[in-house]
Amino acid sequence: MMQHNESEEHLLGCEDCQKRVPFEMPAALFEDCKYGRVVVFAGAGISTEGRGVFPSSFYEEIKEELDISEEIDFDNLMSKFVLRTKDKRALLNKIKNRIDYAKSFPELEHHATTFHKELSSIHQIQEIITTNWDDFFERECGATPIVTDKDFAYWDQPFRKVFKIHGSINNPGSIIATKEDYSTCYKELSKNVIGATLKQLLATKTIIFVGYSFRDTDFVKIYSYLQKNMGSVLPHAYFVSLNEPTNEDLKKFTPTIIKTDATHFLAVLKQKLIEEKQLVPDLIYELTYYNLLSLKDVHLKISEKDIKKDPALIYCLSYQDGLIHALERALQNKNTGEYSHLCKTGEKLKHYVKLRKAFLKRKRYLDVAYIDGYIVGLAQLIPESIEKQDKMPIYYVFGAGPIDSNAQFLKTRKLASKLHKAAFDVAKKMTEKYKRGIVLHHNTFLMDISETD
Repeated sequence: MMQHNESEEHLLGCEDCQKRVPFEMPAALFEDCKYGRVVVFAGAGISTEGRGVFPSSFYEEIKEELDISEEIDFDNLMSKFVLRTKDKRALLNKIKNRIDYAKSFPELEHHATTFHKELSSIHQIQEIITTNWDDFFERECGATPIVTDKDFAYWDQPFRKVFKIHGSINNPGSIIATKEDYSTCYKELSKNVIGATLKQLLATKTIIFVGYSFRDTDFVKIYSYLQKNMGSVLPHAYFVSLNEPTNEDLKKFTPTIIKTDATHFLAVLKQKLIEEKQLVPDLIYELTYYNLLSLKDVHLKISEKDIKKDPALIYCLSYQDGLIHALERALQNKNTGEYSHLCKTGEKLKHYVKLRKAFLKRKRYLDVAYIDGYIVGLAQLIPESIEKQDKMPIYYVFGAGPIDSNAQFLKTRKLASKLHKAAFDVAKKMTEKYKRGIVLHHNTFLMDISETD
């Protein structure tokens, strides 16, 4: 891969670098972000309509097809298209084809989802509201979509949600695009469950608008709606954009303007959260991935050994299963931010330490070894582990615990019967049931016991 050249000459010519305009992070906004008191309100500028994705915007594409030269609001333009074609399905197909095209080329999809990827590991941001039709927040940020009133059974659940007030490409009938759609949408927001919930959510959160311009039809309609329906209850908002507002814009809208690129804003926010030990660096996932590959290689070699001749190996295998599962789950859930939040990882560690005591009390030694592996896996996801990731203990002998090196493992295994006689006797009985070639594997469940036992 070609390295990103950050010479002075490069910075002057690179559009991506030029978008990273330095800014001062408002202290009040950072505090709200740190404690999960923000909601991101996202427009098309952080998705397929952002610069660098398509040569022209969807708006420009429809204007050209209809041979319209004068300026016209987005919703009126979409109405004219439907009127001309006499079939709204043609418009929906164009929307779907554009999103699908972006997804079909990794380069385009990368440009369309840079904001989403940056947001994904910021666990403190759990609520997103968007007027976008695509499913990038669901795919990249692990967000549960809230599209219709029936979906609102989930709105207060403890996982990331994206409120799709203009519908979703995965539910074509919900898409809001034409002037008639907009009119219906805002009338319904004034009286339905979605509107009531959004007002309740926004009344208690700080709003960060991204992906809009001050003259964006979506932004104008949304902000006007919020001002009309929430009045003095509407909290302070921030508007992140590279576009300069005009004096007329500033007369109509009151958000604090942060002039920078939206993805860069998130990168700066993330770095501040890392510095305050609220988040772990994204680098830890890359290190976890490579450690997992090495661990699986060792695990495979040990699983090929004759466990009847060396019963203590079953605990090492179970330990490695726990370690593998912990690392795999962290990687699988990276996009939710669950494992980027230090407090969440700390809570998980405490939970498994309690479980270990309960299983040890019941003499469930194989499960204890598995839990020990899971605990070590979770411990790799804290910042202090970044420097010592290459020393992750991947071996284990019951009674001695996790072991760093193969040499120490070989030496300690010979003492297994003395280190914990009861566990070793259980291992001997278990291995009598196995034939050569059968691989012992601990599944992802810990059954029939509670941490209070």
